[in-house]
Amino acid sequence: MKDFQNILVYAGTEQPETSVSKATELALANSARLTLMDVVKPIPQALGMLTGVAKPQEIESLVAADRRRRLLNIAADYSDTGLSMDVVVVIGDPATEITRQVIDYQHDLVLKTADGFSTAGRLFGSVAKSLLRLCPCPVWLLKPKMHGEFDQVLVAIDVDSNDAEHIQLNRTMLELAYSIALRDKAHLHLVAAWHIWMEESVRRHAGNDAVDDIRREHEAKVHKALDELMQAPYADASDIQLHLRHGSPVAAIRDVAEEVEADLIVMGTVCRSGVAGFLIGNTAEMVIPEITCSLLTLKPDGFLSPVEMANVSEKTSDQPLPLF
Repeated sequence: MKDFQNILVYAGTEQPETSVSKATELALANSARLTLMDVVKPIPQALGMLTGVAKPQEIESLVAADRRRRLLNIAADYSDTGLSMDVVVVIGDPATEITRQVIDYQHDLVLKTADGFSTAGRLFGSVAKSLLRLCPCPVWLLKPKMHGEFDQVLVAIDVDSNDAEHIQLNRTMLELAYSIALRDKAHLHLVAAWHIWMEESVRRHAGNDAVDDIRREHEAKVHKALDELMQAPYADASDIQLHLRHGSPVAAIRDVAEEVEADLIVMGTVCRSGVAGFLIGNTAEMVIPEITCSLLTLKPDGFLSPVEMANVSEKTSDQPLPLF
């Protein structure tokens, strides 16, 4: 599969074993560097005022030291692999600090075990959702207690995008999903949805014939885009099933994932508004709360994280103002 060379695992979850095991497997296969990371949340100010034993900063440092020992114990469990693991523990907001680590040390993949499982069946908590918004590199959220390989891999392609940025993102997602499917001998499903903006409203005003002509023209463009995407090595692959749906991308991804019992979904997480890092996109935003399987997300090349933008802004504000 895709060569990841500098992998970061967020092990500050209740069940980090799944993500650490998967990251170790990838690191060994790619001769990659592997870093285990945990983040200690700052003590709330109100609680700090009530603490008479030690100062809040001292307590945070004690907790950080304990977390570091925990990570070292996890790393020791994999000592027989010969893989060297770095250990990092910092204090701050988890998603922000993970993203800062990615930016500062150029990690190309982040893995995290999803630990937000609720009675409603939702996997992803606040840290995962924030990480999907902030982190510039691929983020792989793994379902807890996942064992073995993936069986049904689903990649969601945006066929309505015609700009170079999103076309390249489609290609990257397909390449990665295909490589995972090949490695795990899994079935690969490609889901794509298309629709006419405000179709019903336009139909009422322009008439059926005009809208039907628009639909035929649009569908032809969609098929052309898919033909261009599905070139070698995918053109002759017998293990790729295409699911092309007319309608909402959210409904298409959700329905196909349920139909094929997907255990991994690969999708992009940037809206096409062009505002880098502003939000993860309407489709991803609405699909993610309903996902009950592992999720691998990618952003387009050139994505600028809000964390990086904030760093640039801080450096600029620190510069002295000109005297005249």
